[in-house]
Parts: sequence; structure tokens; C-alpha cells
Amino acid sequence: MITLDQHLRPHPDVVDTQLDGEETVVLHLESKLYFSLNPTGTRIWQGLKSGLSLHDISERLQERFTVDSVEAERSVIALVEELAEQRLVVPAIPER
Repeated sequence: MITLDQHLRPHPDVVDTQLDGEETVVLHLESKLYFSLNPTGTRIWQGLKSGLSLHDISERLQERFTVDSVEAERSVIALVEELAEQRLVVPAIPER
């Protein structure tokens, strides 16, 4: 189960390309699975790439979009669970 305290990162075999209009395409090179992310998904993906916790990503969504904390948290968890299920993200290894 994914929680807001977690840090996840893109799988090492995943590449992404940002398209016009703040959308992003994410491709897993091994499985050839790809996702198209809308502007909200793109912000979540950028947060994952930056090493932010899911809680921090949720807070940034609340600042950027007109959304309350419950909806932002739900959106982050739902997308990250789907990305994890498809092996597009993996747990981040803590720095020592």
C-alpha cells in the first residue's frame, strides 16, 4: 500500500518526454508500456523525479491547482499506485 510518507522514483528503465501543453509521455523501455500524463500527472511525475515525498507532491498540487488536500492526496496516491503496479516507479533508496 502506498502512503504519503513514501518516496518513489522512476524505474531505471523508464524514460519520459514532455509534450506541448504540459503533458508527458512515460515509456518503460523493457516492457514497452507507456503512459500519457495530463498536466496534473506531469506535476506528480516531476515531483517523483525530484525525489519529493508523496506528501510534498500533494502540497505542491494544492498550491498550483484549485484543489483541497483530500482531493490532491487522493490523486497522488491513485496515480502512483497505478504507476507502481505497471513498474514505472520503484521505491527510492534513501541516501546515506
